Amino acid sequence: MSLSEIAQVLVRRGVITRDSAIEAEQRRNLYGGGLDTALLELQASDEETLTTHLAEIIGIPLAPVATLTLPADTAARGWMDAATAQRLGAVPRAKQDDSLDVLVRPDHDHDALVRWAEPRALLVEPSLVCEVRFRVALHALYDIPIPPRHLALLAKLVGTANARTVAGDRAHSGKRTPTPLVTGADPTEAYLAAARLGDVTARRSALRHLSRRLRDPRVVALRHTLEQKAAGKDAIAACGALRALSDLRDKNAVPVIIELLESENEGVAATAQAALVALTCEDFGRKPKRWLEWWGKMGSQTRVEWLLEGLGHRTPELRLLAANELYEISGKYFGYHYDLPERDREEARQRWIAWWQNQRGAIPG
Repeated sequence: MSLSEIAQVLVRRGVITRDSAIEAEQRRNLYGGGLDTALLELQASDEETLTTHLAEIIGIPLAPVATLTLPADTAARGWMDAATAQRLGAVPRAKQDDSLDVLVRPDHDHDALVRWAEPRALLVEPSLVCEVRFRVALHALYDIPIPPRHLALLAKLVGTANARTVAGDRAHSGKRTPTPLVTGADPTEAYLAAARLGDVTARRSALRHLSRRLRDPRVVALRHTLEQKAAGKDAIAACGALRALSDLRDKNAVPVIIELLESENEGVAATAQAALVALTCEDFGRKPKRWLEWWGKMGSQTRVEWLLEGLGHRTPELRLLAANELYEISGKYFGYHYDLPERDREEARQRWIAWWQNQRGAIPG
């Protein structure tokens, strides 16, 4: 597979091996997140080495270690709201006159950050941190819970006890990030418009909101349109449609996506596999027969039930994928970590199952 520009530079510098880069890119394709997160999860490099080189490659100063240990200045919430911080990939830390110091993750939107600062007459001074540290900073300033995936990675970097101290009790309290409200008479129309016309971040966010409205005829029509594009001859459009179907999380798209596993275009086939993994928390490679057998057995169940099965999967990455989405859906935690011993995972999974039995019907499957 082709490597991103940054991955290629890291390989040339000897920071990571080409095999590690390929594995990390595949992991990103399947599970999302930044390249740095995937590399740290694979233990392809240590945090200090990786972030030092990323800072040099991107051309942004590395955040001093002392900065990461300073308590958040709550006044910073008035300088930038939580939704903007997440969208831009930047967390404000200090402000002096017209200069604003921010922590940024490696894949932050620098141009959008500059555009945001211009009308406010601010000079932005960014410092680079890895994605997991960015999540910690978001949590500290805005009380946005650290997702299970990043909490697990933080535990690997600083130890379980320290990770829990950093995360605080709020990470286990069941609180979740409030869903942004869409003003206007018909939020579904607003989300549909954003799904068609917004930038990448806006489109993904809109599709995930629409995933809670799958019974709406307009959302069904959108799925059909995406399925048609996915099956079309334009490979670029097909890959984009497959990624959108993955974000929409409509299980009814599974049969169409299975057919595309045998596409003559390598990119389309690979994107179809990634979409199926995201939708099902299973991975049968590019074997349509295996996928169809699975669909025949599991197709009548809800996606939440697929996710609950995924919590017990033999593959750690699929357990992580399931836990992340269940957390996104519910804001619940139940003490589940994908890398706990099997007995502890199963106890937490049973708590998830009990939660679903109480919620059945209240949450779209």
